[in-house]
Amino acid sequence: MLGLVALLADLSGAHAFALVMLLGAIPAAFAFTLDCYGDVLHARCGLWRPLVAGAGLTLFVLSAALRSQAVVGGVPRVAVSAIILSLFLYGALAVDRLVVPTRATRRRAVRIDRQSTETERLAA
Repeated sequence: MLGLVALLADLSGAHAFALVMLLGAIPAAFAFTLDCYGDVLHARCGLWRPLVAGAGLTLFVLSAALRSQAVVGGVPRVAVSAIILSLFLYGALAVDRLVVPTRATRRRAVRIDRQSTETERLAA
């Protein structure tokens, strides 16, 4: 959310506010990356999720670094492009998070049915 606010601030010309929003988004993106890594350790997802989250974090840091006070004449286009790309990455993670649990739920339902069938067969 903070990355989106930073992008909108950049597009409206409030580059100092965009920098503040980016500096707030970096710790949030880092916490999300650690959460994704924890999911890998608990075997809830593959390794690509923390890699994509880490790439989004790296792009936020790159965009914040390119907004140095030494840069004269506005914000480089690469800084704005980095925010847009990181938002696309986080959007892909959100879409994946919405799609994958439904597949996992279906697999669990099939496993439960097999177990109940085996239990009934053993009881008979």
